[in-house]
Amino acid sequence: MRILFLLLFLAGCSVTPPRSVSKDTIFDLSGRIAVKYGNEGFYGNLRWIHRMDSDEVWLLSPIGQTVAHIVKNSNRAVLTAQDRKQYQAKDVESLTEKILGWRLPLDGLDSWVRGRAASGSPSRAAYEGKTLSELTQDGWDIRFERRFENGLPRQLALRREGIMIKFVIDPEP
Repeated sequence: MRILFLLLFLAGCSVTPPRSVSKDTIFDLSGRIAVKYGNEGFYGNLRWIHRMDSDEVWLLSPIGQTVAHIVKNSNRAVLTAQDRKQYQAKDVESLTEKILGWRLPLDGLDSWVRGRAASGSPSRAAYEGKTLSELTQDGWDIRFERRFENGLPRQLALRREGIMIKFVIDPEP
């Protein structure tokens, strides 16, 4: 009974990030993320607002508590941890590797979640018919495992030496 009360209390403390209403928003997605790196792992929810000149990402526990809040613009990336300490770096990949222990490839991921290779970086692609099924880019092997009816990726698996990241994107509300 105490555990149920504690879980209900903690769920009540969770904060759902607001939907973006900004005109410069390219996409605003929610979903789940699973990360396996070395002998460690992370599983939770993801909220990502991708704008023309910035990104805002929330990594949330399975019950909705913010584990990390990442804000990136053209100059820097800032990660606010669960304990409210802030960390900065020039890019999200090095910042998440230093603080979380694993790399979040945000610079390419904005294209990959839309089912295409990132521009400005060489890539190798495999297709099933006319649909992109696999991609190798920036040291990552990306597999598009499931798609929505409109053809956009629903589930992606990213692999790189020592790390595997899976994303399941929720349908838009």
